[in-house]
Amino acid sequence: MKRKEGAPSQQKFHHEIDALSTVIASFLESNKLPLEELIRILKEKQKQKTPLMIPSSILRERKLGIMEAVVKYLKEEFHLTYHQVAVFLRRDDRVIWATYNNALRKHKEKLQPSEPNVWIPLPVFSDPEKGPLEAVSIYLKDSSSMSFKQIGDLLSRDNRVIWTVYNKRKKLRK
Repeated sequence: MKRKEGAPSQQKFHHEIDALSTVIASFLESNKLPLEELIRILKEKQKQKTPLMIPSSILRERKLGIMEAVVKYLKEEFHLTYHQVAVFLRRDDRVIWATYNNALRKHKEKLQPSEPNVWIPLPVFSDPEKGPLEAVSIYLKDSSSMSFKQIGDLLSRDNRVIWTVYNKRKKLRK
């Protein structure tokens, strides 16, 4: 079997694993930490570095509300529990359960991303003081510098609705 271009040699790989093992053993001993706890902490840290991304194209599904589409996508694509989705979105578990079941009733098939598409970080939807359409509109307008027409086309919504939602929040910020 040929080695992939840029892949480390077996000898170098084993040498680096030995070095890493020594560092980890020293860290665990000095912090009185079990290996399982270190692994859990590292996994949590990794999740924080790379937020889940939601494709804007799933928000075009007119049968579903925006939050229904987000919850359905998270549950089906990432196989998250209701509690995990609730934690990510800073909502109550029961609300997430109800939202997912409503979405299932309206749209049984799995949501598939399509083009045109903009990837939206999950934390955009986690502000309970903003509605989902408001949150995504503000993100796309302020972070991506999209016009109201572009946002409306991307989300299959009327650009006047996008303008109204955006400007309503802008007035509240003053």
